[in-house]
Amino acid sequence: MSSLLEHYKVLGVSYGAGIADVTSSYKRLCRIHHPDISDDPESEEMMKKINVAYTVLRDKLKREAAYRERQSYTRPVRRYGGTDNRTQSAEARKSAAESEKEAYTVLNGYFKAISAYDYSGAYNYLSSYDKRHITRESFIEWRKSVARLYPMREFKVTGGLPVATMNWGDEKILYARRFRVAVTEESVSDDESHAGDIEKLVINENGAWKVFLGYMSVRELTRTFDERFENKWKRDIAKRWEEYYTGLYPEYNMLSLSGMHKAAAREIYRQKRFGCAMTFAAVSIKPGSLKAAGYEQYLRSAAKTITGSLRETDYSAYGGDGVFALLFVELRKKNAEDIVRRIVDRIRKNAGPQLGLKAEIEYEFESWSSNASTDLEALNKVLKKFRKKM
Repeated sequence: MSSLLEHYKVLGVSYGAGIADVTSSYKRLCRIHHPDISDDPESEEMMKKINVAYTVLRDKLKREAAYRERQSYTRPVRRYGGTDNRTQSAEARKSAAESEKEAYTVLNGYFKAISAYDYSGAYNYLSSYDKRHITRESFIEWRKSVARLYPMREFKVTGGLPVATMNWGDEKILYARRFRVAVTEESVSDDESHAGDIEKLVINENGAWKVFLGYMSVRELTRTFDERFENKWKRDIAKRWEEYYTGLYPEYNMLSLSGMHKAAAREIYRQKRFGCAMTFAAVSIKPGSLKAAGYEQYLRSAAKTITGSLRETDYSAYGGDGVFALLFVELRKKNAEDIVRRIVDRIRKNAGPQLGLKAEIEYEFESWSSNASTDLEALNKVLKKFRKKM
């Protein structure tokens, strides 16, 4: 692998040149060495080197990787007489590698605890400086406010450049390492995700590595995140109403199956985060001996009975052909089945003699709780019996 210095030499710029100089030199060399322009037989090989150099120097992560590669093979400088510098360099590299691994393990454990909402466990990874300024209770409150706005879906510690020494407030010189963490966060209002990089410091305290935040207080941070969440919640209200009306089945004053899909996705995500029992049911009403006009009137009556029997937290949708979908939030199968049976009895009672002997009302269930993972495919299995799909 070419060293970082060679990449700068290929582009003809000084070591550490900015991205503007690198880009300008790259364009200039392309106009000279491009095979479509130059007759030189070595132009193609030269153009490959130019492209590789430009690709490395314009990307921060690749540039840092090339820098570390160069540092690993830099010949050690002799500072003290009578010492085998090669042995000293090997020991230093081994110590640095072990130190990097220990610091990585601590930071990885910190973010793993946060992603599992174990904020008390994450607090144990903090440095003594942070623990003097941040209580466990205030740290937990702050992380909860952050999770409300930016719930973490996944993370990956990608590494970064080491920091030899640093000074912080009333502390003495701290030995630290800086890591870059790629975090994927989930939106509260929809099923989208947002990815970004953050940097975290891990400092050495008496031979042990600890995560260093450096905050004097988290009260102001908590207040800021709560304000951002409230503002975001207000903005999302209009968006949710828009989603509701676009997914509405207006003739029955119910959601359509596309609207139920959005509502179910939101509730399933909430169930995975906070844990609660949920039940999904599908009810199919077959016309039997009813005529077309009477059947339509009967279905409207059934829809009114269903919406009037559900709780405010539950959802109902009409999928066509007499199939109704019901989502019971924080309700187990046994209780949900009792509600559905009562709904079916009311539908039959309201229909009266017009129901006919050959008319049938069928229903199917799928229930889950916080100790079982599920997704929308499980709900589609319920609808599949009635040839419907969300």
